[in-house]
Amino acid sequence: MLSKIVVVESVELKSHMLMESVGQIGFGNASSTYTDEAELIDLIEDADAIVITSRGRFTKRVISAAGNLRIIAKCGALPNNVDIKTATELGIPVTWTPGSNAASVAEHAVTMIMNVLKLVPKTMAGLKKGKWHTEEDKANELMGKIVGIVGFGQAGSYLTKFLKPYEVEMLVYDPYVSKEKIDLAGARKVDLEVLLTNSDVVTLHCHMCEETHHMINKDSLKFMKETAFLVNTARGGLIDETALCEALRNKWIAGAGLDVFEVEPASKDNPLFTLDNILITPHMAGWTKEALIREAKGASDEVVRVLKGELPLNVVNPDYVNFNKKIY
Repeated sequence: MLSKIVVVESVELKSHMLMESVGQIGFGNASSTYTDEAELIDLIEDADAIVITSRGRFTKRVISAAGNLRIIAKCGALPNNVDIKTATELGIPVTWTPGSNAASVAEHAVTMIMNVLKLVPKTMAGLKKGKWHTEEDKANELMGKIVGIVGFGQAGSYLTKFLKPYEVEMLVYDPYVSKEKIDLAGARKVDLEVLLTNSDVVTLHCHMCEETHHMINKDSLKFMKETAFLVNTARGGLIDETALCEALRNKWIAGAGLDVFEVEPASKDNPLFTLDNILITPHMAGWTKEALIREAKGASDEVVRVLKGELPLNVVNPDYVNFNKKIY
């Protein structure tokens, strides 16, 4: 009997079809955000493998309802929408595709940096209302600026390469990366307060966890220059949005670029959306054709391995083997 594979959100159909050799593939509802647990359970309850993105929350109830589940394969970054503890205790490996969208995310960060420095959000909104630029609408060069990079994983590393032609000074805060590695990238390792105080642009590229939740808050925003810009293409929870809204309204900082939000999909009533000194995009930094192909293939390869009785490679919860009663 063929295994059942459910692709909750099809991001790149051709790559997913690689799984046809090991199972029968079913697809979720492309128009659903899967905020309802019952809808997710109905979709995956008899699945042997599921391929997911950031859409939907795979809670204890959802995972526990899928009694046949042998793998949860996430396309892209670490799966913050999966109850890792429950998956581990049920002996289910959770995988991800590290680095598959890193270049795309770094490119998006550069795009946001350029747009906020050039005052594109404000001047474009004004032009649509028939307003030409005013005396106060003086844009900024990136050349020679100080750029603070928070998190030096693959996206942060790509960013240092993309920024070099602009002769910027790069400061990096990442307590888990050595000074030697950061030096080799042409950057300087500093603590977070030094980075925030000195940077003309602060761009976030770290994982979301208890330690980093709201690392950008009212206190940290006040360390930044009034002329500085904040960019986030990582995870929405890194920033306290209430504090950021206050900072932008009161001109504690000059502007911001956000691709991610604390609650997604973001509501049209989000107060940040009323401001003219912010650039917003709908969590699409890694959503490029090229990255989606790499992510889908990486996730599909993990499903094929597990359903063939092999061990997965990029596992978020390696302790699952202590609970898994199947022999690989």
